[in-house]
Amino acid sequence: MPRHEDRNRCHYCMAFIAEALRYRNVAPFGVGHNTVCRTTIDKYTIPENTGILVYQGYIMRNEKEWERANDFMPERFLDSEGQFVSTRPKAYMPFGVGRRVCPGERLAIADLFLVLVRFLQRTQRYDILVDSIAGVSVDPQIPDSSNPPEFTIIFKKK
Repeated sequence: MPRHEDRNRCHYCMAFIAEALRYRNVAPFGVGHNTVCRTTIDKYTIPENTGILVYQGYIMRNEKEWERANDFMPERFLDSEGQFVSTRPKAYMPFGVGRRVCPGERLAIADLFLVLVRFLQRTQRYDILVDSIAGVSVDPQIPDSSNPPEFTIIFKKK
């Protein structure tokens, strides 16, 4: 059984989780905020007490911030020796940023690790196939959506 301590040795699994969270953000708009005073950003003035949403999903798929942003590449979170890079790029924000970052982030990462490793362990003897339902494309290049296409996962014994 995997343990939380194993995360320090399973670098590619950790990179896979980081890339999955970057590539398909669970909460692409994050949490709403309000301005506490009149604020100017670049040429825009935002009045006091204005609701603000940051589209984190766009930032984490922005070509200006990420090389080959629309490609799923866990390797971007590995250094030259294959070690997981724990320092985050400024555009990596699946759990928000600053003082309002999700307090459950560490628990979520730990649980994602345990679930992923256990899933991989249990499916070693199977080929994993993604099957479309009703002809819906399972292409990972589909645009961000709160309603992803339906598909089934088929485990076929090797």
